[in-house]
Amino acid sequence: MKEVVLYSKPGCKLCEEVKQLIELFDAHVLEVNIEDNPDLLEKYILEIPVVDISGETLDYRSIDYFQLEKRLQ
Repeated sequence: MKEVVLYSKPGCKLCEEVKQLIELFDAHVLEVNIEDNPDLLEKYILEIPVVDISGETLDYRSIDYFQLEKRLQ
C-alpha cells in the first residue's frame, strides 16, 4: 500500500474531492494542513490540493483519476 501525502486546508472542497479520489485506490492518505506550517502555507497557498506520491508532487492542475492510477498501481 502506497502512502499519499495530501496537502490541504480546512474548508477546501477540492481537497476533499481529491481525498475521495485517492481513497478509490489501495493507498494510505496522510493529510497535512498547510495552515499549521508557515513554510507549507507560503509554498502551497495557491496550489492546493497538492499530493506527494513517492517523492513526486502533483498540484491541483495535474491531479485526476488517470494520473493517480498511473502512480498508485
